[in-house]
Amino acid sequence: MARPDRYWLRGLTLTLGLYVLVSLASAEPFGLFFFVMLGVVALSVTLFYWLFPGSHFTTIALANFLSIYACLFTFFTESNFATAADWAVRIAFVLPVAAYIAGASLRRAAIHQLVRHEAESPVRYQPRRFIWMIPVFAVGLASFLLPHRNLDPQTISVLLIASMGLIGLLVFAVSRDVTAFLLETGMLFEEFFEQATALLAPTLAFFTYYTFVIIVFASVYRLVDQFIPGAHFTVLGVGRDVSFLEALYFSIITLSTVGYGDLLPASALVRAIASLQIVIGVWLIIFGFSEVLRYARERDWRDERRHGHH
Repeated sequence: MARPDRYWLRGLTLTLGLYVLVSLASAEPFGLFFFVMLGVVALSVTLFYWLFPGSHFTTIALANFLSIYACLFTFFTESNFATAADWAVRIAFVLPVAAYIAGASLRRAAIHQLVRHEAESPVRYQPRRFIWMIPVFAVGLASFLLPHRNLDPQTISVLLIASMGLIGLLVFAVSRDVTAFLLETGMLFEEFFEQATALLAPTLAFFTYYTFVIIVFASVYRLVDQFIPGAHFTVLGVGRDVSFLEALYFSIITLSTVGYGDLLPASALVRAIASLQIVIGVWLIIFGFSEVLRYARERDWRDERRHGHH
């Protein structure tokens, strides 16, 4: 299946945008560590694409994986190494990424052959390509056994660097398997992106009808509250009239069957209407998904028939 460069550019832009979002959320906005995190992904993706110019899918997966790594690293440090020095946190973050790039550089020929082979073959996961995750997660889990309260910040900093250095050595040793994992993940991402693009029309139709139901019931709630005497809603425990925006919000959380407890029905009539909306919402979801799947099956059938004629 041909994958034009525009799909690669869209995917890469999406993942870089995600990484900026993760960096802003997990580090001090526009602080030094934010630029360290952002520089790591930009440099890593650039170096990897320079080393393997044909590995579009692997480059996308690498950017995604680095976003996940940033989240895990933030959890790892805040849970077990909260008192570590800032310089230690920055160094520790870079170590596994640098080790992977170094390992991929040394195994450039083998990985380049792997990239070429996998790009021409169907996506298929092999269990051995997950084994490298076991020792990596083992190192992370072992850090929870440290007596954190009894250690000074300097010792915590050293332990953090040692832990991430050990993970870096593991990643360096299995860089080829890591690349295979990233490649297959990236190819699956591309296939999902193409499928999602093809299903855009029926999906938009589904959400159009979904929003129609939300607006209709929001209007009904508002009209009931305005023209029928009595308290129909409680907002933060206080009975009062609701605005149209509040009725729209209530309609959304009712149709999605998510209740936050801040806006509640207070009359039997509104409860009955809300119950009806929930039933319609469940039916709508079942019907909508079935229609989207039917459209996908018919599209695949038409494509196979067209290719069969050619």
